[in-house]
Amino acid sequence: MLDTVLNQVVSAKEPFNSYETVKEAVETIDGFLVPGQEEFLFNKVKSLPEDALIVEVGSYQGRSTAAMAFACVGSNRKIYCIDPWIGQCPDLPEKSVFEVWKENLENYQLTPYIKSFQGYSSEIMKRWGELTGEKTIDFVFIDGSHEYLDVLTDFGLLLPLMKVGGWMAFHDVVETWPGCDYLWHDIVKFRLTDHEYSTTLACGRVKTTQELSEELQELNELRTLLVQSQQLQESGSIELEQSQTKLKQTQEQLQDTQDQLQQTQGQFQNAQVELVQTKLKQTQEQLQDTQKQLQNAKGKVELVQTQFKQTQEQLQQTQEQLQQTQEQLQNTQVELVQSQQLQESKSIELQQTQYELHHSKLEVAAMKTSKFWKLRSLWFKFKGLVGLPIDNQ
Repeated sequence: MLDTVLNQVVSAKEPFNSYETVKEAVETIDGFLVPGQEEFLFNKVKSLPEDALIVEVGSYQGRSTAAMAFACVGSNRKIYCIDPWIGQCPDLPEKSVFEVWKENLENYQLTPYIKSFQGYSSEIMKRWGELTGEKTIDFVFIDGSHEYLDVLTDFGLLLPLMKVGGWMAFHDVVETWPGCDYLWHDIVKFRLTDHEYSTTLACGRVKTTQELSEELQELNELRTLLVQSQQLQESGSIELEQSQTKLKQTQEQLQDTQDQLQQTQGQFQNAQVELVQTKLKQTQEQLQDTQKQLQNAKGKVELVQTQFKQTQEQLQQTQEQLQQTQEQLQNTQVELVQSQQLQESKSIELQQTQYELHHSKLEVAAMKTSKFWKLRSLWFKFKGLVGLPIDNQ
């Protein structure tokens, strides 16, 4: 498909009548268009006269450029692309954005229909007559800076260069881009007719000569106000630079003061640290002394506790011995009482025995003097003589 497109471009004999025939080629190029806007641009350029001049403000890598350039194949239409093309390509950092834009268009042999003006649109448009020979424009697609004043400047500089009935299109007319959105709804759409839209792309036709003259007068007034605003802005910028210089000096002085303060704080902190360290050292020494005293006191307490324990043990032993002594004393007292009782009993028995002995003695004495005793004695003698057992009774 891409080969067919390329062959048709090279032959330049048959124009592309439908966007579908070039869609695949256009979509190989990176860009920020919303789907459908490439086809809108293709069809818009396709509807222009065969020798139409198209201006594109903001081309980036060439997606919108290619969409419009394919519509120029087989005609004398020409596209003037204005862009500063600053920086390197995000996807190809070894190449600049301009190099990538140029290669993308060369790949499809579209460069014969394109002329580039590298720079900011506000500067290029001021030199329009010098650069183009005062050519007028059939269609312009504004997709450069989205800042309100920048878009207003592009509109104000391009409108006088437009052909009556020419078309002006603005990209990113949406709330997320307030510069483009406010300008279209507040100013542009009231100065263009036959509005057409493709999602975030807004387009309108330039009015008749009389209406355009009136619009240009109003626009010139706006431009005057804009210039005055820019002058005020430049003046403010000078004052801002002076203020920034003073601010920088003040900041440097403040930095010096802060450095001095930091040094003072550092010295103060060092002094505080030394004081704290000294107090800490003294406290540690006192703590060590206290710990030693505490250890000594603890040793004394342990000694007293040991002595107290020994005393308690001795006291317990003494109490046990005392208890044993008391028990022995009680036993002795019991034995003594028993002994006394026994002694008293023996004494009574002794007294009885003594009494009986005395009584027996008296009886013996009485018997010895009696005839019975004499006969008894003679009987014992007789038994002895005859060998008879003697009865002790």
